[in-house]
Amino acid sequence: MPKQKQTKRNADDAAAVPVYTIAHKTGQTRREGRRAPLSDKEMAELPPIPESIRPDLDILFVGINPGAISGQKQLHFGNPHNYFWKGLYESSLIPEHIPPEQGNRLFSEWNMSIVNLVQRTTRSANDLSLREMRESVPELCRKISACVPRIICFVGLGIYKIFAGLGKVEPGLQHETYEYKDRDGLNDPEFKSNLKDESSLARRGLIFVMPSTSGRTSAYQNPEKLAYFKQLKYLRDCVAAGPGPLNIDHAVLASLGPHTRSKYFS
Repeated sequence: MPKQKQTKRNADDAAAVPVYTIAHKTGQTRREGRRAPLSDKEMAELPPIPESIRPDLDILFVGINPGAISGQKQLHFGNPHNYFWKGLYESSLIPEHIPPEQGNRLFSEWNMSIVNLVQRTTRSANDLSLREMRESVPELCRKISACVPRIICFVGLGIYKIFAGLGKVEPGLQHETYEYKDRDGLNDPEFKSNLKDESSLARRGLIFVMPSTSGRTSAYQNPEKLAYFKQLKYLRDCVAAGPGPLNIDHAVLASLGPHTRSKYFS
């Protein structure tokens, strides 16, 4: 898929940092006002939502695929009933509440970004076949390896099941870490176990799994979803401290919300 190379400069660093925006050509224009339901043909013609990545992100969020409203608006987590943007603010991962229309600020100001496992827009994630999701994993691996995030956060347990090839996944910090090897050639996930025995995250990223933020998710209500956002915020602060030993106080992590069922703590 085409990549447009841009340049980002930090105020404290004169060196240019490569930024890649994964964009897709489209001749469609956004409808103004209230949007009428899309036909199946219109849904199929919607382009993927643009994704921006660069090396050394603090957090890379992974969604499953655009829903109808997100695809039509061309915005990540664009449904007003989705808890994602509210959860970022209420957990203090970002300093102000922003609407999906300002989602680019997550990348430009706060060193986080969003990608999807599958690019195709559907009315529901249930419309995706298992085969289509599995076939999308290599491309997701390439995106992850291109930006080497400190934390990979899967927004939905089912996404990580597909990605890791697991039959059961519990939310929270995972026992495995993601091992970065060849940024260009990696097609399959590479995991390294025993996070307890590791002192740093050199060439590896933490894996965090949270419940889906969709308003359709009834198994987890917003207060519990917020608890996972708070845990993620704590982990972000830990890894953003810079290189060196990784210092995660698991008592603090557990105190931020409901007792995690992650196998890390088993």
